[in-house]
Amino acid sequence: MIEQQGPGLPGDPSPGGLGLTTRRQAVISVMAGMLLGWFIVGTLQATGQLVPVTPWSLPLVLGALGAAALVYARVLRRQVADRRGDLPHESGVRALVLGKTMLMTGAVLAGGHLVYVLVYLGSWSIPAPRQRVIHGLVTILASAIFALAGRELERACLVPPGYDGSETDEDAEPGTDQPA
Repeated sequence: MIEQQGPGLPGDPSPGGLGLTTRRQAVISVMAGMLLGWFIVGTLQATGQLVPVTPWSLPLVLGALGAAALVYARVLRRQVADRRGDLPHESGVRALVLGKTMLMTGAVLAGGHLVYVLVYLGSWSIPAPRQRVIHGLVTILASAIFALAGRELERACLVPPGYDGSETDEDAEPGTDQPA
């Protein structure tokens, strides 16, 4: 798990360490997605190929995975806060990496679909572009939820300040709270 420490963001990593995703990294991911979306849509249009409509399965899968990650983040946060035994470090690292991956993937997908929607927004009165805009907007929403679920999963890995891991619930007397 990550200890809340450092001069900047809680869990600010030491050089070469693994820490929380920063806003800057998330914004760069959105911009990379926008660039990728612009390249894909522009290439398809330039070659005269039909730009496909985003399938409904994409936002459904993103929403389902985001909901599962939110549940897992809540359970993990409770385990870390309650200090029920020692949590294996591997599970904390896995949760952190999964959260980072979800946050970055959601940001890239949202950025790419933002361009996709903006390209066809001016053709709202035509059925096919309107369908692209609607599917794109739903995918942007699902991507944002997916990214926020990843952020919550990352934050669930934070260990409360001052916790050194030496005490567990079994060591405490019944009815007393342990110091944070």
